[in-house]
Amino acid sequence: MKRFFFKIYIFLMLGFFPFKTVYCEVFIVAEVNQEIITNIDLDFEERYLVSLNPSLQKLDKSRITEYAKNSLINEKIKKVEIEKRFEILPNPELLLQVIGSIYSSIGISSLSEFENYLSQNNVDIEMVKEKILIEIAWNNLIVNIYGNEIEIDQNAMNKELEKFDKKKVENILLSEIIFTINEKKELKSKYEEIEKSINEIGFGETARIYSLSDSKKSGGNLGWIYKNQLSKEIKDKLNDINVGDFTKPIITSGGFLILKLEDIKSENIKIDKETQLKRMIEFERERQFTRFSTLYYKRIFNNAEINEK
Repeated sequence: MKRFFFKIYIFLMLGFFPFKTVYCEVFIVAEVNQEIITNIDLDFEERYLVSLNPSLQKLDKSRITEYAKNSLINEKIKKVEIEKRFEILPNPELLLQVIGSIYSSIGISSLSEFENYLSQNNVDIEMVKEKILIEIAWNNLIVNIYGNEIEIDQNAMNKELEKFDKKKVENILLSEIIFTINEKKELKSKYEEIEKSINEIGFGETARIYSLSDSKKSGGNLGWIYKNQLSKEIKDKLNDINVGDFTKPIITSGGFLILKLEDIKSENIKIDKETQLKRMIEFERERQFTRFSTLYYKRIFNNAEINEK
């Protein structure tokens, strides 16, 4: 009955535009908390993901479809949860900022160039904006819920900064993938799946697909970080790998973390401690928000009603 309804609905809606009238079968591929995902949604998501992650074209169609469906399920779960609390409204300035970071990460230099690029890939910029607004609203939700729980130990950071004058400072360029699993026994297979994807399409493209961190928009890129900012466990893991390699999953309170060591350099200069303290505080704040976001999403995902057709 649902399938018949959608067929008629699309036919009638397109019928208002006689020069573009087409008939296509529209059917439900999944329901998430009573929100439907159709084959039309899935087709758009595939084009959207491939346009922002061209390396996906190396994969077979079934893998791309599976990634697209998981992406839509993730989006629906977040959207439903957000709308329980507030309406998703445009924030033009922040929207342009996020869009800018997205197109810059794929080598595009302007919004107009990005819009042309999307158009060539049959991707509607307005629908892209809607997707970004959901992510912005999700981040706002996490800030609203957990903002008062962020704890920054500036005294400990200042002690770390004091060490910078006494020896060379290692500055490392990192990328990350953060993921979760429902049961411990799933870790091996999940990691093997991610590792296979990294080998096929690269770390950055895999981060865009699998990572739950906000850094996925830039391929998991965390930028240059002074090694002293990191926990002993993470420093030890990074000491075991070479530039270009990535770690095995590291257990964190927000899920599992895979880090790639992109580059490393030693600096024997006097740093601006005030500027570096601000960087350390921002890094720690982002790390804690990512942890809260991952934990919260995992909880609502486990409680979601997901019915794949």
